[in-house]
Amino acid sequence: MKTRFLIPVLLLVAACTTNKPMTEEQKAAVLDEGTAIVREMFGALAVSDAGKMVSLCENSDDFTFIFAGGVYNYQSMIEVINNMLPEVEKQTFDTKFERYTVIDPTCFVYNWHGRNGVYMKSGEASVEEDYLVTYAFRKHDDGWKLFNGHESSSPAMPADTAGVQ
Repeated sequence: MKTRFLIPVLLLVAACTTNKPMTEEQKAAVLDEGTAIVREMFGALAVSDAGKMVSLCENSDDFTFIFAGGVYNYQSMIEVINNMLPEVEKQTFDTKFERYTVIDPTCFVYNWHGRNGVYMKSGEASVEEDYLVTYAFRKHDDGWKLFNGHESSSPAMPADTAGVQ
């Protein structure tokens, strides 16, 4: 008898609980903070600051980063950062498109499309005209942390694009 009463009550409570939409002020605050942390990240990449990049990554089981044909968890991405960035002299970024999507007061997604130049200390250079980035950040007591990322180059279109709209 109690179970027949408890289940409808729980369903009613769940149905009547609403997620309040964020106010414009709340969204603006996340965008301000998000813009600052993204600038900080791109600044660290521009000067190959491995320590700063490591500090911006969330040490959690959720961390996933797709880059250069690999899928990395937190530990393996830290190894990539610590092994690769010291070999990079500088990076350049020319923005063609960017967008911030606020998920909630503690999470946002950043999308970027642009020209990315990577200049190695060895003298080698790689310039991608259409580099694509998606970063997801989560807010913690000690600031925003990257917990998901994907970087890739725009592939060449097929020779016959007549059917592509």
